[in-house]
Amino acid sequence: MRVRRGFVRDVFSEGGRTAVFVNDQVLVLSEMATVIFDATPAEATTTLEDITSAVVAEFGEPAPPTDATEATRLQVLDLVAHRVLQDGSGVAHEAFTAASVETLRQAMRHLVSDDPTPWRLPDAMSGQFVGAMRRHRLTETVARSLDRFDLPPAVAAQVSADCASERVAIEDQAEELHEILSALHEVGVRALTFKGLALAAQAHGDFRARGRGDHDLLVDPEDLSRAHDTLISLGWVPVEGFARPGDSWAWRHLVRHYYEVPLARGTSSVDLHWHLGPVRSAFPSFDTLWGRRAMVPVGGRDVPTFSSYDALTHSATHAAKDHWSSLRSVLDIRRLMSDPDAWRSADRPLRQDQLLSIGIAAHLLGTPTGAPEVVARAADLARALVPAVEARQSRMAGFDLTRRLPGAALAATLQAIARAGGRPGDFWRELWLLAIPVSDVSADPTPRAAVAVPRALGRRSAEVGRLWGRAAVERLRHTSRTRGSGSRRAT
Repeated sequence: MRVRRGFVRDVFSEGGRTAVFVNDQVLVLSEMATVIFDATPAEATTTLEDITSAVVAEFGEPAPPTDATEATRLQVLDLVAHRVLQDGSGVAHEAFTAASVETLRQAMRHLVSDDPTPWRLPDAMSGQFVGAMRRHRLTETVARSLDRFDLPPAVAAQVSADCASERVAIEDQAEELHEILSALHEVGVRALTFKGLALAAQAHGDFRARGRGDHDLLVDPEDLSRAHDTLISLGWVPVEGFARPGDSWAWRHLVRHYYEVPLARGTSSVDLHWHLGPVRSAFPSFDTLWGRRAMVPVGGRDVPTFSSYDALTHSATHAAKDHWSSLRSVLDIRRLMSDPDAWRSADRPLRQDQLLSIGIAAHLLGTPTGAPEVVARAADLARALVPAVEARQSRMAGFDLTRRLPGAALAATLQAIARAGGRPGDFWRELWLLAIPVSDVSADPTPRAAVAVPRALGRRSAEVGRLWGRAAVERLRHTSRTRGSGSRRAT
């Protein structure tokens, strides 16, 4: 196994720990992950053996029966899954291009079609195609459908190698999910699992089809504290920046204005939701969702998840929130659109963001046979967005500090809420979060709003000043790089 650094946009190190900006999010690496990251070159690959040597040199040999190489390999695989590292073995990795992403779209369009002829990948596209699969996290999807594709032997071997170790981790994740659901059931907490393994089983027919990811759980808001405590009893730890259950104003602010709280255990994470997103009116109540839940097989046992129509509408909303930058999310929608039960069980009209997602899926991956008339209307509505979506899917999103700035984030946020059918309360909650992010008050134990809010606003004002300064410097750097590259091209 050979790896190199992934698409890391920025790195900050302090006190033996490292934080990275990657895949449009901030990841704080453990001490072991930091050693692995430091031992991995940015422009060349290194071997698992060399990385293991660096880990052993730093921490010593682990106590039996733990094997140093295996422990390092598991951590490396997790960093690869989070795109901090890239697997550089097998096919020589090439950066994905717009052409390779378009080729991947063609492959996915063929996969969901009725055409029995294997789709052929041009030999010259091999390395770029592997890069495009990794960018859109579709390697597992391709691997489980190799009979539908005519791939060069090296690409097929690379796909299989990428997925072999991943599947072991997915099986472990399935066991983890069953442990969580069983513990919640024992304390009387109803929980729906969605996205991740459940969505893979529901949309693709195999819980392994979408690879490994987070656990997403939805509970009744009244059960949130009990669910949170249950997860803590299982060893899950609240992520820094989120208040814990109690009588603090910070916790009330989180529950009233936000919709999820993350917890971590080892290399896994749980996103515990009491609402499905910032637009609370976009979906039925928890009781309604629970009452028409579906059961899907994950790791040999059934788990409760959304009904077909609820899964379709949620996937459509989630893809729209990310501006359809993930082809895997669009493929999820296209698969769910093919299920007649989804349309038969429809109990509410699609919102604008959901219509746009369905229209985008129809344009990029084709309209399912027998689709209802609403799909054609959705395609007409989304037609003008297709070029921008294709362009977005062809690049790796960078980290933009201005997303933390109230003024810079306000317009985009309000537009997204309006597109999702937001009501006045949804806009009001988002304004609260823009003024006082939950992370700014998470450590404040005071129960009184009259004390907590002024403190938070003071910290927020100072932070905004710092962020504006950093954002301005970053913009100047970007402008300088752009002008410099333009001058070099001109010469």
